[in-house]
Amino acid sequence: MDERWDADFEIEPTGDGRFHAVLVLTPPAEVGPPIRTVVPGEYDSALAAEWAAVDAFAAMSRGA
Repeated sequence: MDERWDADFEIEPTGDGRFHAVLVLTPPAEVGPPIRTVVPGEYDSALAAEWAAVDAFAAMSRGA
């Protein structure tokens, strides 16, 4: 991934008091729209969902 890509995550409520994390990869405009991937699982708190997103990013960086 070159430096023109951006990576972030969002935490979204599920509607039943739980949360899920969404990884968001944003390529340069000429490549296309952002790529959104939901991290599997639902979490009891927004903080737990944030940690799930951080873990998913770490796994991606290790090539897992």
